[in-house]
Amino acid sequence: MTSKLAHSRRNKGLSQQQLADVSGVSTRTIQRIESGKVEAHPATLKMLADALEVKTDELVVNKPLTESPEITNADKTEPVFHMLALIGLFCPIFNIVLPGLFWFLKKDKSPAYDLEGKSVVNFQITISLLLISSVLVMIFEFSVGFPLVLIIYLYAFVICIINIFRSINKRVRFDPLSYRFLR
Repeated sequence: MTSKLAHSRRNKGLSQQQLADVSGVSTRTIQRIESGKVEAHPATLKMLADALEVKTDELVVNKPLTESPEITNADKTEPVFHMLALIGLFCPIFNIVLPGLFWFLKKDKSPAYDLEGKSVVNFQITISLLLISSVLVMIFEFSVGFPLVLIIYLYAFVICIINIFRSINKRVRFDPLSYRFLR
């Protein structure tokens, strides 16, 4: 048995964390509403309904629904964002262009695609700016700049690999040190 909120969230291909990011409602609150521990406040219900693009009435619990399958198209597409960023790391600027283009093409299909694409592009822009800064340092002080370039590049590579596996396993992405350029 699952709540109508969980059912609607899964139909949109969103994890609880992704719904929290899109709606502005905390993940813990979403977990408590879905488990039936609390009844949603009308304002919270409105925020969740807007994020899921459904009517508020569709989230009100009348009777339990049957369990819906976890596998959705979002689960199959989300790793592609991270794979494109990884491929792009081998060609300068393509680490932003490839996932950015894919995000632009997929953002209207699902809130999950929009959120995942934005997070990947934001992380890659942040890493690119750090790399440019470290290259400038390398020009003036090679002994400091070169190790810095290697560390930042290795960091970006490892985070891309981690996020590929996290998205395949339907876990929340891991993108520390990321500034939100796209909101």
